[in-house]
Amino acid sequence: MKRPLSSLNLLRTFEVAGRHLSFTLAADELCITPSAVSQQMRKLEEDLGVALFERQPRGLILSESGERYWRDIQQHLDGIDRSTRALTRQSSRTLRVSLMPPLASRIVLPRLTDFQQRHPDIELRLDASLRYADLGKQDIDLAIRFGQPPWPGCVHEKLLDLYVLPVCPPAMASEHDLSHHPERLAQLPLIQMTERADSWTRFFAMSGLGKPCSDKQFFVDDYPAAIEAAETVGVALAILPLEQPLLDSKRLAAPWPALGPLPESVYAVMREDQAERTDIQTFLNWLKTQLDSLPAAVK
Repeated sequence: MKRPLSSLNLLRTFEVAGRHLSFTLAADELCITPSAVSQQMRKLEEDLGVALFERQPRGLILSESGERYWRDIQQHLDGIDRSTRALTRQSSRTLRVSLMPPLASRIVLPRLTDFQQRHPDIELRLDASLRYADLGKQDIDLAIRFGQPPWPGCVHEKLLDLYVLPVCPPAMASEHDLSHHPERLAQLPLIQMTERADSWTRFFAMSGLGKPCSDKQFFVDDYPAAIEAAETVGVALAILPLEQPLLDSKRLAAPWPALGPLPESVYAVMREDQAERTDIQTFLNWLKTQLDSLPAAVK
């Protein structure tokens, strides 16, 4: 009659204990107690009818039979691990998401570990860009966009209202007492974005603060560069609540109330035939939870 094989769990515990020659270190790796390791090894030795370890005053060593058995099973257990990892990679889903840089840097990337821990079966690939991804042609499954619908051939879902306010170095706000004299904004150096040349014109029209009268202006290509420049040289227009972390950390000062909501908002955009994909909906649900945690005053 064939002797029944020992359980794979016992064999794995034996492999770890034999590699460390310590029940305590094996317990740490396996997240169980040393006594549990010891009990499992006694059970394995009883099943096999062979002493696998020699318990000596100075520590633990493998018996001659135990060392031979350990070498034999280790390669097979490693093979099982490799096959399992390969199978998991094959069954995992790759989700390619295009999203606006401030959303990526302030919201998604700082909390990405949480998503990965919650959804290890989804391999997330992020493309942070201000340019609209062509969902019909590019290898992108989901776009998180700043703008206004519609987008032909796509469905959309509104995720977040946005507000705008000027931000500047804290020292500049203090020097000009901007919180008490907002009209002084028109005299300060403004940071202009070449990609959105009408931004300041729109802001002054909305705020009723008159027209800019300073001869000193700085020109940058895009929104991320404008926010970076606002930490040192002038005043830029920031989007809330996405830039709230910069205000909370005192890297930027905002001595004016925010204006809005803007006509543009943050939208999730996807192809019609992809909208019901489980991985897309999983990511969107997670992202909505992160956005819901932003300050309620400007949501």
